[in-house]
Amino acid sequence: MTDANPQVVRLFGGPGSGKTTALLDRVEELLSEDEVDVRDILVVSYTRAAAAEIRERLAERLDINPRTLKGNVCTMHAKAYELLNLSRGDVVGESDKEEFCDDFGLDFEDEYEGSRRRSARSTTLGNKVIATSQWLQRTRRDVADWYDVPFQWNEEEVRLPPEIDDNAQTGNKYTPTWPGDDDRLDVPEAIRAWRQHKGDNELTGFADMLERVKQRSLLPNVDYLIIDEFQDITTLQYDVYEEWKPHMTKILIAGDDDQVVYAWQGADPDLLLDEDVDVDEILPNSYRLPSSILNVVNREVRHIDKRQEKDLNPRKEGGEVLPMLNPSMLDLVREIRRTVDEDEGTVMVLFRARYQMFQFMDEFIGEGIPFTCLTDQRMWTDRLTEYVRGVEALDADEPLSVLEGRRLADMLADSAFGTGERDDLFDELDDIDEASEEEDLAEIQIDPDVIRDHAPFAPDPRAAADMLRKVTNFQERTVEAYFRGDYEGMATDAVRLGTIHSAKGREADHVFVGTDLTEKVVEQMAAQAEQNDIHVPGDEEFTKHTDPIPTLTDNERRVFYVGMSRARERLVLMENLVDGAPTLPVDVLLENEPQPDSPEELLLEAQEPLPAP
Repeated sequence: MTDANPQVVRLFGGPGSGKTTALLDRVEELLSEDEVDVRDILVVSYTRAAAAEIRERLAERLDINPRTLKGNVCTMHAKAYELLNLSRGDVVGESDKEEFCDDFGLDFEDEYEGSRRRSARSTTLGNKVIATSQWLQRTRRDVADWYDVPFQWNEEEVRLPPEIDDNAQTGNKYTPTWPGDDDRLDVPEAIRAWRQHKGDNELTGFADMLERVKQRSLLPNVDYLIIDEFQDITTLQYDVYEEWKPHMTKILIAGDDDQVVYAWQGADPDLLLDEDVDVDEILPNSYRLPSSILNVVNREVRHIDKRQEKDLNPRKEGGEVLPMLNPSMLDLVREIRRTVDEDEGTVMVLFRARYQMFQFMDEFIGEGIPFTCLTDQRMWTDRLTEYVRGVEALDADEPLSVLEGRRLADMLADSAFGTGERDDLFDELDDIDEASEEEDLAEIQIDPDVIRDHAPFAPDPRAAADMLRKVTNFQERTVEAYFRGDYEGMATDAVRLGTIHSAKGREADHVFVGTDLTEKVVEQMAAQAEQNDIHVPGDEEFTKHTDPIPTLTDNERRVFYVGMSRARERLVLMENLVDGAPTLPVDVLLENEPQPDSPEELLLEAQEPLPAP
């Protein structure tokens, strides 16, 4: 580690341009230098999933176990957790938030709700207060700036600032006062109480971790720093980066300012665009998008004034972009089924919010097509897939992997069907793992009797869904559909469902994007429009109840850019799909305001190259 001016390289990579591959190439270039070891390099990614992918790909290149890279390829929060030497009990959990809200008299919605179904977060007052506190920390703002958060507050519930609320008087230089009979919530008071609650109970939130790392000048013991998805970092994360920067020899920051999906968490693309760097590199090719789809997404994103032009070359000429106007969920289900039956390509269906995805699942589960969820509502990925494969192997009296055995043990541990504790089974699987020279648990084979000896009530296919624990009701229903319907034996990853956020970094041949928003998103856009004096077409007031939506903020435009740019062959934009959701029309998506032309005409024109500026 040095105290010098590091060389800083900024790498821009548009959708499908091979940014992660380029990033890994740079790691290998560093490792080719004399006396540089992988332990001298820290690769930071914004999400755990992205960090895990980079670890896997880098480990494959270096022919090492991915677990050995965990401390050198991680999120910034994971590195902060390590530097602060925290334990799991030190970190704020849902129960801590609920306890505070109960004590303070605030409504709070837990992360989990009803029948093991994970719901979208509501905008209850307790959730809003805690989210606002976190947002203020991430954006490095004072509690007094609480009203700048991209929410619209209910004036019947919340005491508004004196410059807005005529009933508030300024008690002193810093503190407004209200009449004694005013029972509305004082938001700054609630935020300070929440922070006091964390301190009294020695709890650390994610933003608190980064604040302490900066305050204590805690540094990673490396000479080379690579930060992926730099456009998604917050001001607080940038401050940590600035703290680490002078102690590095070389730095690479990589990202795409057009692909910001975490603005609601405080992400600021200007941090990428305005960073002082020594070298700029722009990857020239999209290995994903054909010309028609590339032209459409370029037209969609061009309304953002401050951005880095990428001028990507398409993967090939052609592709297709179509509207799907006023479809029902059943219409969409039938179109997905038709696509799967007639085409061997992959399908991705994307929504703006999780609850919208759930509406689709209700129609889709019984259609005889297995699917994977890209969010943490996983249907066929990871442990659930391995559980299914384990049940199949036991039923066929065939060997199964140690990993499948672990998943069976884990999923059945809390079963009410008499399987009991699985400690002895876990111990035996650990012994088999240690005795094997294989590092990948999926490659270590065991006899099915190993499971039967310790879990005599292990399920057959008919009981596989009934004995599941630690899963959502959607997962339980999909396992039931697999073993009792038409799913069995079919590929489980041909159709993938998720939110636009969860699709980042992924792709599919056919991508269906629902343009409907949520009231919460519209509320945030309305607040941003008001704060930034953005012109909104029409005479009516822009609120969370506005429908259809007359304009898009830059933040939302970037989100849809991410969703639309996942498509390798065909992009379908679904307008007015979700019952009760505010509709974002295709013309506003493409042109930023209502247009006289039909969506079909607009999309046909949009598939042609934009005229030169």
